[in-house]
Amino acid sequence: MKPALVMNFNFKDRADAGRQIVNTFRTEVSSFDLLIVVLPAAAEIALAFATETQTPMRDLVIGRSVTGVVIPRLTNVSGLNVAVIDDGVETGTTAVAIGAMLRAESVSSATLIVPVCPQLVVPNLLAVYDTVHTVVSPLEPESLRQHYEIN
Repeated sequence: MKPALVMNFNFKDRADAGRQIVNTFRTEVSSFDLLIVVLPAAAEIALAFATETQTPMRDLVIGRSVTGVVIPRLTNVSGLNVAVIDDGVETGTTAVAIGAMLRAESVSSATLIVPVCPQLVVPNLLAVYDTVHTVVSPLEPESLRQHYEIN
């Protein structure tokens, strides 16, 4: 008999990840002026926030090109305390680009809130974010797929 491969996922799906984030960081979530939701990946995660806070949300639709990630500029965020919500961080490239855009727009503070973020990537993120909140923090970058039972 072959041994069974048992996978232990951290989250059933992105909606479950959103509920876990809200439950873990409930106090922090209510302290922002604006929540920025990275689409399309974080749409389901943001639904958990929508039921728990009155904080305004803005969508940020990112794109990809042959030269890298394309981050649209957000206006009217100067002086605000903002949080970026995404479905997780693998290498940090997208999250750093979003944080740099927010700093260029003169936000007062920027926080990244994600279900998964590798420990080795956090120092790079802290170059553009004041704080990083994560539920699961593996040591090294890995595919986000292995954290979600349903992708």
